[in-house]
Amino acid sequence: MPAFGKRRALGQHFLRDEILCDLIVDKFLEEAQSAGCTSLLEIGPGKGALTFPLLQRLKKNPIPLVLCEKDRVLAQAWLERLAPVTSCKVQEADFLTLPEDLWLTKSPLGVLSNLPYSSGTAILNRLASCTQEIPVMVLMFQAEVAERLRAERSTKAWGSLSVWIQNCWDVSKLHRVPPGAFSPPPEVFSEVVLLRRRETTRINVSADPRGPALWQALLKAAFAHRRKMLRSGLPHTPPYQNALKISGVDGAKRAEALEWSEWESLFQALLSTTDVGTTSV
Repeated sequence: MPAFGKRRALGQHFLRDEILCDLIVDKFLEEAQSAGCTSLLEIGPGKGALTFPLLQRLKKNPIPLVLCEKDRVLAQAWLERLAPVTSCKVQEADFLTLPEDLWLTKSPLGVLSNLPYSSGTAILNRLASCTQEIPVMVLMFQAEVAERLRAERSTKAWGSLSVWIQNCWDVSKLHRVPPGAFSPPPEVFSEVVLLRRRETTRINVSADPRGPALWQALLKAAFAHRRKMLRSGLPHTPPYQNALKISGVDGAKRAEALEWSEWESLFQALLSTTDVGTTSV
């Protein structure tokens, strides 16, 4: 198919290391099976480095698979190739704007993707919010982003993204991927990570309708000036300063040093000092 030839669509770097692709797909299917997934989603199949081995393995045990491809030419190529395969659907769309009912067709859903550097974090934010429907994801990011996802407390990479993700997901490194594994090669390393949904969240931010928005606002505010102590780094507005006082958290600490129990105290205090009708601070 000509569309799968020499083509650089939307600045994408295409995987070409077949051994690596086999390892990624095998691990993904192992995890998806263990999690009881009844449907699968691949975002950005591109020229099929992950898709072809995935389809080959699914021949023995077909389950619904959705491919979401933003590039028009590549999407059309997949539509033509997979037309006879009733268990596969191709969506020509930017995943960030694709209606949920077109990709989340059946749960539990397992997700696989070599994510584009430019929108990888935004795509993750959408996926990671679907904790009821998605139990497992195998995703590739720019290495710097992956390191933030799986960072440990009090390290340089630990930040708002780390706390937000690790509240609901266990993140582990699968493979570090050199530039030479891609065509054309990027200027940076990549990393494949496994995200498993936690049985229980560390902090239940969804118990209150205001919770998710306030939780994100708190993390953004706390890490906005990460080298400052909380009492000077948090906004000097009543909700934050009152919450810090009520929580009992040491204001001399930096956000990167907080234990999960301290995040819980600070979040609950912020909820208690925010008007019922308010969804942000």
